[in-house]
Amino acid sequence: MKIEFQTANTLAAHAVCVAAGTRDGLRTAQFYVRDMSRADSGNGRRNVAFLSALVARGARLADRFMTWSANLAIALFLPSWRKLPSPFAPGMMNEVADAIRKNSLVHNPLFNAYFFRAAIHIIKRYSEPPYLLLEHRVDAARRQLATSEESALPVTETGFLARTLLALVETAPVARVGKALGPVRLFEDSEPNIAVFAIACVTLLFAEEGKPIAIQDEDEFFTIVGALILPRLKAISLLIASRDVAGLSRELAEIKAMY
Repeated sequence: MKIEFQTANTLAAHAVCVAAGTRDGLRTAQFYVRDMSRADSGNGRRNVAFLSALVARGARLADRFMTWSANLAIALFLPSWRKLPSPFAPGMMNEVADAIRKNSLVHNPLFNAYFFRAAIHIIKRYSEPPYLLLEHRVDAARRQLATSEESALPVTETGFLARTLLALVETAPVARVGKALGPVRLFEDSEPNIAVFAIACVTLLFAEEGKPIAIQDEDEFFTIVGALILPRLKAISLLIASRDVAGLSRELAEIKAMY
């Protein structure tokens, strides 16, 4: 697997980063609005309860308006913007790798689109709302990979994903997750960025191998991959902490061999 990266130090790259940062600003505002919308869920004195109810009601109205505005803008200007690029598509890993050097003001580079949308699906599976995921940090990982000295060297699939996983964890797009949902405490046993992007990377690796054969639902497969790699997240975390790309590549190769 050979990937020829180009330095992303261009006006378009900065414009993409600004656009992603602007969207993240709105997401952050809505995250805190949603957090305040639950202010009346606790117990307290009468006057505190009244104020809490007032804050929560206003926050819920603001949240509905922000959600409606976002949905309308997306429906009018770019209906495909929220679509998760399917990891099952043939050659998806190479396309994600190629997208590292691309900057588009009209549509997210495929690297951003895949990892950002995959992270949303994974967080929803294991965490209650509200949660906060920052798109400009995914783009920062893409640009970090594009400007890396090792980027022009031929790499294996596991080597590419190891560097990708390390870059994503370092830029930390997952800013907040909610309370654990279901019996699996994925985010309590490991740092959320490690858990989320390890699942996204391994899913891409398995799908590139033509697996699963019978499953064509991304959410179901994210869940299967999460269960498979859960016992190995501690080892992955230690390798990331030591920035051991070669060790991460071997770990991913072993995970690939066991499915």
